[in-house]
Amino acid sequence: MNFLKWFYSGVVVTAVIVIIGVVGQGNLFVSQATADDVQRPVHADIVKVEHKFSLVEFDLSRKAHLLRKTRLDFYIAQAKQADLRGWKFKRDEFVERVENIISHHLTQHASDTAKDAELYTAQAI
Repeated sequence: MNFLKWFYSGVVVTAVIVIIGVVGQGNLFVSQATADDVQRPVHADIVKVEHKFSLVEFDLSRKAHLLRKTRLDFYIAQAKQADLRGWKFKRDEFVERVENIISHHLTQHASDTAKDAELYTAQAI
């Protein structure tokens, strides 16, 4: 008899979870972007970061550059979603991450260029 109680309790809990999943379809949680969301303007910080991102050059044959570009695309998309949902703290966090990655990329690029220039100069002498 004790086994039947556990069995029926398991069936009921499973059924409730399935019903909530099917009926809810994520409506109670973060939903996907809708067509109306495209019409909304994004925050000025996101526009500024997108402009910086468009000016940065990436050598996609280098793995580090490809990874950075992929991460930047991801974080910009996340910042836009957070902005559309009204999550100001998350939006600011993603924008800050994008700025940090761009800053690191430019610093690394300048360092690599300086090393290449030294090597070229040493070979020329």
